[in-house]
Amino acid sequence: MDLKLVMEFVLMGLTDLPGLQVPLFLVFLVIYLTTMVGNLGLIFLIWKDPHLHTPMYLLLGSLAFADACSSTSVTPKILIAHSCNFFKLLFIGYIPFPVSLSHSSTVPK
Repeated sequence: MDLKLVMEFVLMGLTDLPGLQVPLFLVFLVIYLTTMVGNLGLIFLIWKDPHLHTPMYLLLGSLAFADACSSTSVTPKILIAHSCNFFKLLFIGYIPFPVSLSHSSTVPK
């Protein structure tokens, strides 16, 4: 049995057509920026308004923070790889965030 340790993976592009690469990059950049503005705006509003300091809004703020962190750990790397035509990404770069998120979401009894 041939066992190999995988240290990187190849990111396949959505298209090989050069004319579609820039518009797709811009679409994904706009989606990322919209996600970040929405999540950070929600966190700011919950932090600023004392009426929103209830458990429901604190949970929503925590979920917005987790979404912002996960978006920030993956999307910029993919955008940079897509714009530079460098499609090999290190696998180890994507492991720490999900592991830390799973450990921080557990509540001890």
